[in-house]
Amino acid sequence: MIRNLLLCLFIASSTHDIHFSKSFVYYSTDARTLQTVINVFTDDLENAIETKHEGLDLEIGTDNQHILADSLVGDYILNHFKFTNNHLNIPMNFIGFEYDYDITYLYLESETFDINAPNTLEISLFFEMFDDQENVVDYEGGILKQQLMFTSRDRKIILNSSN
Repeated sequence: MIRNLLLCLFIASSTHDIHFSKSFVYYSTDARTLQTVINVFTDDLENAIETKHEGLDLEIGTDNQHILADSLVGDYILNHFKFTNNHLNIPMNFIGFEYDYDITYLYLESETFDINAPNTLEISLFFEMFDDQENVVDYEGGILKQQLMFTSRDRKIILNSSN
């Protein structure tokens, strides 16, 4: 119930005091890839990237969007989203992003692999900016379905049937 309320606040707010992202991470047994959609506040994404590049103004979703926006967004996301399978890092590919008002949808897909335990997911989006950042994930890998919350203290979660 609280998660649904937070999601409604996340979607409806144009200025926000809440620091929250929502991700959907799914392992496709047909494609043998991890497919991910990450929903973030656009201003948080811009601020995280612009802080590392003095004078940069991304202007995501505008006619003046920076020519390097795709690569800068991809670099940021790939540095803050990690998945390991059987103790091996699974390479992720940044597919792209879409902008809808104040929300940006980020798309990732892994290289092919066969899912098996143990698996670890690490998400550290915006922790460098906000102490109260929460990154909520709906994860589905094989028969395992979990809702997870990543905080600055809990950046990495081992995915198994006992979680």
